Amino acid sequence: MSAADIDEIYEELLQIYNTQYINPKEILSYKIIELMKEGRSRENAILTLYEREGKIAPAEVEVLEEDAIKKKQALEKDIRKKKEDTIRQQIKDHKKSLEKLALLLSKGELDEESYRAAIKPHEEKIAKLEKEKKDEATVKLKRESVELPAPPPTAPTKRLDPKILSKYFIHGFAFSVLFLVMFLVWVFALAILVVSGAIIGLIIGFGLLALIVGYLNSVITDYLWFTTNKEFWNLLFHGCVLFAALLAVDAIIIWAPNRIFPSVEVQIIAFIIGTFVNGLVGKKVAEFW
Repeated sequence: MSAADIDEIYEELLQIYNTQYINPKEILSYKIIELMKEGRSRENAILTLYEREGKIAPAEVEVLEEDAIKKKQALEKDIRKKKEDTIRQQIKDHKKSLEKLALLLSKGELDEESYRAAIKPHEEKIAKLEKEKKDEATVKLKRESVELPAPPPTAPTKRLDPKILSKYFIHGFAFSVLFLVMFLVWVFALAILVVSGAIIGLIIGFGLLALIVGYLNSVITDYLWFTTNKEFWNLLFHGCVLFAALLAVDAIIIWAPNRIFPSVEVQIIAFIIGTFVNGLVGKKVAEFW
């Protein structure tokens, strides 16, 4: 990713913060500095903040960061090559000068003393350039050994972050509790709507349910992960997709085991696993909005 792309993302972030804060530029600068204190580059900090606003998914951030690193390495490699070419050309020019002086000496146009005085600065310069060329080759070798991509971690070496796992559980649990409360309210509202308008009331009622699901998941995602879009149609489709996904997931993870092995232990285990999975599904669905 080029510097111009990063600047464009920065300006977009500034516009987003302008709708949220009185002093957007100061707040954005503060957040960037805080992330840089954690060891991130400025580009990485801007991309991270952009991700938190829900504009790009975490996977996209990784791709952009890898792209930025590759471009930076390519630029550094090009600069090193130009420097090597310059050194090589300067050595060649000084050697040509020595050849010309030797020719003048052989023709008798230069005496021995004048010849030695004339070649001395060229020889010193060549020696200095040869040393610089050798040093640059050593540095290049070290850089290339550092820049070699690390082999991808195998499955056994991957570790699950307890903090991320806890956030998935909190996401799923908070959604379940809030949805239970709102579902009771929705049932009461649905009864009124159906009595008032029969089929139309039923359609409005299920639309209201989708909005409730979408809004609850958006609020939880904003708090735990990143900012989501809360426009009407986004919430409606967000709720529809999430409701259908959770029905399918809960049917497999919670309802089926409870029907096959009806016991308290199975209910507890299914609830815990289901809560984690619901949190994961909620976050993944929210990434689209």
